Amino acid sequence: MQSKRDLKKQIRYICSEVVAECLLLGEVCPDEQLDEVNQLIVDVAILQEGTIAKMSISFDKAVKEFPSRKEYNKARNAYYRKAFTTLSKQFTETLADCVHRMNKVAGLTKDA
Repeated sequence: MQSKRDLKKQIRYICSEVVAECLLLGEVCPDEQLDEVNQLIVDVAILQEGTIAKMSISFDKAVKEFPSRKEYNKARNAYYRKAFTTLSKQFTETLADCVHRMNKVAGLTKDA
């Protein structure tokens, strides 16, 4: 598993790339769709800050609550794996929604 620091860097990078695409889209889209592009930028910024804030979690059990150090490590690893899997799923779904909305503004999807 990657460190929290590396994951936070990747989240910032991904979100900055999506915002850069939104800014480019804002330059070429009609004025009536500019509000949607601006809202997309705000939504991506909220997604980034919210996801990074949720990454600051810690395992709330102590070693002495388990029969052995091995059991503690197993429980802690399972806890972090589940937490980061859930966080990753939420981030991916929300980001996919933003990209879908961005494509809709650009006219790349047939949804109206």
